[in-house]
Amino acid sequence: MGNFFKDLKDNLIGQYNTCPAYKYLCDSQGFDPCVHLNTPVDLQEAPFIATTLFKKSAQMYTSLLRVPLEAVDKWTVSSSTSGDPSIVGRQVCDIMQMQRFNELNKDVYCPNTEQDLVFYPRPEVMKKYRSEVIYGKETESYMGNLLDSFHFKENTVFVIKPEGDNLTVDMEEFIRFLMVHDGFDHHLSIRGSTPLLYSAVSKLKETMNPFCLGKHVLVHTGGGGWDGKKGTVSIGTNIRKQEFVECISDFLGIPEENFIDSYSFTENCFPLTGRYSKEYKDFLFQIPSWGKVVIRDTRTLKPLQNRGEQGFIQMMNAYGTATFAGASILVDDIGEIVSDQEYPDGSRRLTAMRIIGRVKGAEAKGCGATLNVDKKE
Repeated sequence: MGNFFKDLKDNLIGQYNTCPAYKYLCDSQGFDPCVHLNTPVDLQEAPFIATTLFKKSAQMYTSLLRVPLEAVDKWTVSSSTSGDPSIVGRQVCDIMQMQRFNELNKDVYCPNTEQDLVFYPRPEVMKKYRSEVIYGKETESYMGNLLDSFHFKENTVFVIKPEGDNLTVDMEEFIRFLMVHDGFDHHLSIRGSTPLLYSAVSKLKETMNPFCLGKHVLVHTGGGGWDGKKGTVSIGTNIRKQEFVECISDFLGIPEENFIDSYSFTENCFPLTGRYSKEYKDFLFQIPSWGKVVIRDTRTLKPLQNRGEQGFIQMMNAYGTATFAGASILVDDIGEIVSDQEYPDGSRRLTAMRIIGRVKGAEAKGCGATLNVDKKE
């Protein structure tokens, strides 16, 4: 990865030339990336595609390809409580790029821990969970592909097991892991689904005494689920981030500063990683040098620049979208600007944000509408 602006410009021009739907969008807005992308400031004018257009119900996911239909290697799908998943066609080169981004984040993810405990099924199980055939190819879970890019050790404990069409927590396996490591200050990681981990610990609190895993344990959640829902799983209530961190920290004996969360979505190619902040009582997500995030006003869709301002999240990808129109994506999530940096060329780059919540009704109305925001602490 070299010059980010040049690489993103090349990606947008390539998308314009290879995806007729994106070219139509650009032409309708009078935007030609070959002509209008001259400085980093111009990037905020590049047209975006809303994640709602990748939904199965929109029936546009084939139109958002940059390659012929037969060149798609796999269809990656989101886990969706509504039963209307996003569907994104990918080639092997895009999957490999996801793995490279994980490598760039490896110091944050602490890959050299003695043992991982994972609140997801094994990657091969997760990839095939509720798979269906689309245009002759079986779909694969996007989360399963992310898990596969971690290259877990052989001694990793996966506590989520398939049971028919559902996924269940192996509580005995979870308890065994906790008891083996209790009081020894081992280098460990506990990763996976927020609602499943929170629900499991809440159940243990009812009948067991707290554990003391120690200061060398990383708690790494990802895949959302702060509304208490993920795929077919629902715990029936929102999860406040402060309550989640304090609950897990107190019961398992892990410092609050050891909690991180990953933010990603099926239409994107790189995850954002956020560390828990006691000041904000929230996770603050750092924007890496290989990606760009713009926060847009929910009414006007104009870019916002001031700290504390909130709006739609736009993710710009210079890499990993060779198969689909993913260079500029608008998400139905609301982000808040935490910090940014101004450059001599007049551009501003968002360097950290926090996720406020998902837009109510976004799947039905699209991100361009004026919608209420379901805020979460």
